[in-house]
Amino acid sequence: MKFQDLGRGARIELAKMAKNLGMKFIGYNPASQQVSLEFKGKGVTYPVDEFVAEYQKITRMA
Repeated sequence: MKFQDLGRGARIELAKMAKNLGMKFIGYNPASQQVSLEFKGKGVTYPVDEFVAEYQKITRMA
């Protein structure tokens, strides 16, 4: 799954997803397809497709 940098709208959606997972959105790198987050005071970086898959899995369970 390849995401494009669709600007502010995509970043807002990623921030909402991060918040629902209990994380803080830091940024999105479209070149490397990674999303940077803060979790429990630590910075973490995930591939975007892995992050979205985890979000979908958790929201289906709820």
